[in-house]
Amino acid sequence: MTILSTVFTILLFLVGWASKNKYSVLAANRLVIISFNLEIFLNFLLVFLLVFFESFSFYQIVCLQHFLLNGFFLCLPIVPLLILSFLLETGRIPFDLGEAESELIAGHTTELGGFFFALFYLGEYFHLYCFSTVFTLLFFNGWM
Repeated sequence: MTILSTVFTILLFLVGWASKNKYSVLAANRLVIISFNLEIFLNFLLVFLLVFFESFSFYQIVCLQHFLLNGFFLCLPIVPLLILSFLLETGRIPFDLGEAESELIAGHTTELGGFFFALFYLGEYFHLYCFSTVFTLLFFNGWM
């Protein structure tokens, strides 16, 4: 999951750089810095959860939750931090720093149009879907 976030962050920078617009490059740089900071915090949270569950395997984590209580209640202090970091990482409201209302342009996607604009935002929704899947596997007994 963190590899997906890192690849998405690199693609954010490449989208801003490929537009050859100085405002898009500045907006992309700002988003890359925010994303890297959030990834460091998110990785610390995930390492804590992996130490808590004592496994790197989602299958073993889900099986452990089946025999114990729900993972949501066991890690209750971590859950709000993880939800906030997921919302910050995916840029959902109210944390949409990249496309803030005060900007007159779309930030890093200024020069994108049509199909590429749609692909970029489909990638953002896929990012959100992957985070939701990981959250479900870690805290809500996965497929059981």
